[in-house]
Amino acid sequence: MRLGARVLLPALLLLLPIASEAQPSRVASVEKVADGIWMATTDQTSNVGWFVVGEEVVVVDAGTDAATAKTLLEKIQETAGKPVRYLIVTHAHGDHAGGTGVFVAAGADVISSESAAPGLAPLVGAASKGKTGLLAFSERLVLFGNTRRVAIYFLGPAHTAGDIVVLLPDEKVLFSGDIVLSKRAPYMQSPDVDPKGWENTLARLAKLDIEKVVPGHGTIGARQAIADTYGYVKKVNELAHTLVLEKVSETLIEARLRRPDTELQPSAITPELIANIRAVMRWEGGKPAPTPAPRPTKAPAAKKK
Repeated sequence: MRLGARVLLPALLLLLPIASEAQPSRVASVEKVADGIWMATTDQTSNVGWFVVGEEVVVVDAGTDAATAKTLLEKIQETAGKPVRYLIVTHAHGDHAGGTGVFVAAGADVISSESAAPGLAPLVGAASKGKTGLLAFSERLVLFGNTRRVAIYFLGPAHTAGDIVVLLPDEKVLFSGDIVLSKRAPYMQSPDVDPKGWENTLARLAKLDIEKVVPGHGTIGARQAIADTYGYVKKVNELAHTLVLEKVSETLIEARLRRPDTELQPSAITPELIANIRAVMRWEGGKPAPTPAPRPTKAPAAKKK
């Protein structure tokens, strides 16, 4: 397998701590996505994907803990029957990265965004006993196999500061991490969430030729999952912005949402929605003011008549 990367600008880092040791969990189910492509759901609800590239396997996310990762390796051998070459970690939250060390100890190199790398480096370093095994990129990285191409993108901060997605362009399958979810509401309460960046990332993903989405949580979805997630994130952003402008207290969010002008059905006003709106309101309150445009140093030339 040949690996090509284009490293551009470094990104900022703000990550949740990773718990590499947690209560033992298991793989709840394994589902075949397409030929040579699988998805597993753990009993802690996070998904893990893997696919064959040549004579090796590439895994997307590591599960919550060592026990889960060990079970995943068994499932990978049962389905693909080949060694794991790369582990791609979509973001450095514990439910997706906690089992990283097990994969590293089994011989896998880890791929992440540059923003997520500092949070993963301790797990990788401990498992590899100081050897290099973490490949970080800033914008795009491509794996070329004999029969499969793999494109890995960092499209900007969204659910976290370092989210990446994995696209199999020939099969039109997208491993979306927590950026796109299927039949589940997005979690917009991460300390390093960027709600507007998330909206922009989803708009870019909507332009890709995708037929199946393997999300970080939930069931395998069609490309409609991108539109559904975009609609939710955009609506939360709009509502939070309105409430900030109106200086609505956090204790009155639910009452304000129940007014007709929000166009929300009563059943849609869930504790999760309220918590997401509250988080975006706080993000709006804490974000830096926009930099004013520089003033022109001279008057523009008059237009010719």
